[in-house]
Amino acid sequence: DSTFIIRLIEPLKDGFINVGPKGDSRKNKKANYGTGKETLRFNSNGKAEIRIQDDTQTVGIENINNLLESFMGINDAELATEIWELSTAKTNSMDFAEAIDNSELEEFGFTDDFIIELWGVITDARAGRLK
Repeated sequence: DSTFIIRLIEPLKDGFINVGPKGDSRKNKKANYGTGKETLRFNSNGKAEIRIQDDTQTVGIENINNLLESFMGINDAELATEIWELSTAKTNSMDFAEAIDNSELEEFGFTDDFIIELWGVITDARAGRLK
């Protein structure tokens, strides 16, 4: 004969009330989630940075995406973002065209006219002429 003990236990009735950061749970009910316009980018050197997307960038990317859709039938926000990022340090259409030709985007075979249209949208967005 061997004796064993069975104990009946039940979980706490409070559930997850005790899980979380220390402090007064009634204070600071509003969580700080940010504006929703921040992007986490991983650079090629392995470092990460948070970029705050401004309205100029948002309008520019939307209009680049519209151009992509009207000229090529492609609706791709990531592609539009990549095109915008290639244009950030460029001051003229020739530098922009060269940046596209020296990137992965060369595979798309964008025509010179299309690149000029893209540059027009980019400069209009930078100058605040687009809404």
